[in-house]
Amino acid sequence: MMQKFLSGIVGLVAIFALAGCGNQKLTVGSSTKTPSGMVAVIKGKTNKDAKISYRVKGQTKKSVKNTDGAYVIEIPATTKTQKVTVTSQKGSDVLTKNVTIKKTKALANYKSIATKYNQAVIGMSLSKSTQKKAQELATAEKKAKATSTKTTSAAKAKAEIAKLPARQQKKALAKLQAQQKEMLALQKEAKEVQTAMAASKKKNKDKLLPTSLNNGVQNVITQKNYTVRVNHQNKNLMGITLIVPVKAMKQKSGQKDFGTVFALLTSEVGAKPKSVMKQFKKVQKDAKNSTSTSTTTHVIKSNGVKFQVGYSTTHLYIYITK
Repeated sequence: MMQKFLSGIVGLVAIFALAGCGNQKLTVGSSTKTPSGMVAVIKGKTNKDAKISYRVKGQTKKSVKNTDGAYVIEIPATTKTQKVTVTSQKGSDVLTKNVTIKKTKALANYKSIATKYNQAVIGMSLSKSTQKKAQELATAEKKAKATSTKTTSAAKAKAEIAKLPARQQKKALAKLQAQQKEMLALQKEAKEVQTAMAASKKKNKDKLLPTSLNNGVQNVITQKNYTVRVNHQNKNLMGITLIVPVKAMKQKSGQKDFGTVFALLTSEVGAKPKSVMKQFKKVQKDAKNSTSTSTTTHVIKSNGVKFQVGYSTTHLYIYITK
C-alpha cells in the first residue's frame, strides 16, 4: 500500500516538474544568423514576465527589453564569427539558447575612409580660386618628386654653380633665381591654401567624420537633411547607413545635401558614383509606385559594394556594406 502511495507521489512530482518546464519558453528563430545591413537580428518570444539578456562570447552581458513576451536583439556585424547566448529568466527558472552570427567583410579601414571623406568635404567648401591653387600645388609637388630625389639648399646650389666654367655660371644662376622665385610663390600659395582649409574645416566641423571611434553602431554625422551612421569594429568600417527624411528629399536643399553626401560616401568606399546614382534613380521611381514600408527592399551593387535601399513612412535608408 505504502509503495503504491509513494509511486503516486513520484508521479505527481514528475507531472508538476513537466508543467513547470512547459510554462517557461524561449525562441530565437534560426540558430545561425547572417547580418543584414549593419547588424544581425535575433528576435523571438518568451514569457511576459521573464527577464531577457544576452552575451556575445568575450563580452559583457546585456539586458534586453521584454515587450509583452517579445524581444529583439541587434548584434553589430564583425569580421569574425560571433557566438551569442540568449537567456530568459523567470524566477528561479532559466532557459538559454545559442546563436551563431556569421562573419562579414569590412568596407575598409575606418580612419582611411574618414580622412579621405573629410578632405573632400573641406576641399569642396573652398572657393574656386583656392581650389585651383590647391590643384597647382599638388601638380608642382608631383612634378618635383618626379624630377628630383633630394632637396638642395640655395647655398649648396650656388656653391655647385661656382664650380662651373665662367660662361655657364650666368645661365645656371639665372635658372636658380627663377626656381627660387617660383618656390617663393608656391610657398605663399601653400600658406593661403592652408589658411583657407583650416577655416573650411572649422566651418564644416559638424559635417566631418570623427577620425577615431569606439566599437559599435553609432551616428557620426547628424544634420537637418541627413544622418550618417556607421558600424565601427576594431579599426574596420563594417558598414554605413545614410538616413534622410522623406520631406528633405522634396526640397532643393535636401536633395543637394543628399546628392553630395551619397556621392562622396559612394566614391570613398570604392564604388562608382555615376552607376550607383543611375540605379538609385530607378529605385526611387519604383518606390513612388510601391506601398511597401520595408527598409531593405532594393539592392544596388557596384565594384563589390552593396547598397540596400528602402523607405519607411518618414525616412529613406541606404545601407552600404560588402
